[in-house]
Amino acid sequence: MPVVWEWDVGERFCVLDGVQNVDDEYQLSKGISRADGFPADASFAMSAKHRKYVALADNISNLNRALVVSRKLKEAIEARRPRDVEFLRVSIFDHKQKLASNDYFIINPFNVIDCIDKDKSKYRWNNIDPEKMSSCTRLVLKPEAIHPELLLFRPRHLEYYVLIHPDLAAALEDEGFTGLRFTPIDEFES
Repeated sequence: MPVVWEWDVGERFCVLDGVQNVDDEYQLSKGISRADGFPADASFAMSAKHRKYVALADNISNLNRALVVSRKLKEAIEARRPRDVEFLRVSIFDHKQKLASNDYFIINPFNVIDCIDKDKSKYRWNNIDPEKMSSCTRLVLKPEAIHPELLLFRPRHLEYYVLIHPDLAAALEDEGFTGLRFTPIDEFES
């Protein structure tokens, strides 16, 4: 069963504001391909609310809930050849607007799978967007809807979350990447 890709900010890693210089940035959390015409000056700035934290993790929390990852983590995933996933280069600026790194990427899985068992899950629909769940306290997936070799995807109705194959999650944890946390489906709450 897949697990939910999340962030482990810890006590030292930076947190990012929203992506800058990207039109329709909301698409980055909807499972929409953005590779064509993605701007070369796409960037994130470290959050002023977290001024003490400046260290760059391999997986960085941000307001867009995008998967912002280091080149090393990107290459580890890319080497496994996930389907329907794109890697979009972004820069990161520190609290003083100085370039901290231009070697980070948004991992954008654009495969949206209708895999939530709505009869067994416990959730509330969003009042504004009737196709989105605003909260989910019990997530149950339909295993038959998920191809067993699918490495990264987004669940329909909760597209701003990315689900990852448990073998890939375990391999990434074993490789010691920082800022990663994977939550089992039965422990997930949004």
